[in-house]
Amino acid sequence: MSVRLKDIAKEANVSISTVSRILNQDPSRKANDQTIARVFEAAERLGYFSQKLAIAQSLGVKTNGQKAYSVACILMSEHESYVSPFFSTLMTGIQQEIINQGSRFPHNFFVTSIKDPGFMNVLEETRLDCAIMLGRSTEERIHYLRERIPNLVYAGVNAVDIGIDEVVCDARLAVTDAVNYLIELGHTQIGFLGPTRKKYHVYNEHRFDGYRDALNNHGLAIDERFIVDTILTASDGYANMCSLIKAGALPTALVCGNDTVAMGVMKALDEHSIDVPGDISVVGFDNIDTASYLKPALTTIDIPKKELGRLAVKVLVDRLESGRTYPLHVKLPFALLKRESCRRLT
Repeated sequence: MSVRLKDIAKEANVSISTVSRILNQDPSRKANDQTIARVFEAAERLGYFSQKLAIAQSLGVKTNGQKAYSVACILMSEHESYVSPFFSTLMTGIQQEIINQGSRFPHNFFVTSIKDPGFMNVLEETRLDCAIMLGRSTEERIHYLRERIPNLVYAGVNAVDIGIDEVVCDARLAVTDAVNYLIELGHTQIGFLGPTRKKYHVYNEHRFDGYRDALNNHGLAIDERFIVDTILTASDGYANMCSLIKAGALPTALVCGNDTVAMGVMKALDEHSIDVPGDISVVGFDNIDTASYLKPALTTIDIPKKELGRLAVKVLVDRLESGRTYPLHVKLPFALLKRESCRRLT
């Protein structure tokens, strides 16, 4: 049975007109980032994009007399979705730049995820001209995409470095900066709650490397008691922080894999009457919109999320127009935002 706009509207709890504007990239009335993410996830979950791709390819859809490029946005993470604040904002940047390109970039745009039960079938049965790869995955899956999709670009914070176009903001250096800041404040017992690649094996994940780099550079030992491999969700951050508290030993400062993890961490600390930053300093990563509204406001690494998406589209269009065969590596700057969740030790 075909997926209709009203099916997506019901699933996402929005109007049919909102779904139409978002999926058709109508710039006349902009939806907020959360609504865009919710509509994209509902459409992907119902199979709308796979259906659209199959129809477009079977009919040889053309735009202004040109065959439109089939462009997929592929979320590679097993544990995250488009409703995450990071990916929803990045996706907004992608969508806005595709709209800006206009007739210069005739296309059919699709969204898919490796969590989709039909993901492998879509790749096997259809031919994608281009794809923007988001998130972290295994080396085997990344190479598989590279072999099947002629124009592939990665956008994110964990470079893949396998000879494809990349638009990145270096997570490893960013976390190193965050740990350096905590050390400047006098902290020597610094924990890490985030992906370490021990429990969940992904190829492109470098945050823990940055944490380790900073401690090594300052001659500080890594205390395994304060390191927990954590999925980048608030629930996992909360559960793992509760486990650390129950273990009876806490660091004086904690680096979280992202702001969502930090939110779960701060909830657990609050429930156990552990003061931030009086008893423990907390640093996040991403600078999602809610980070500055937490109490205390969260010290975090600001990542230019929309710019990552916008420039990924520009790099993709450049490859199509120039015919270049060498990869481009675009690196965007990050910024450490010093807020109320960290304090100097006396």
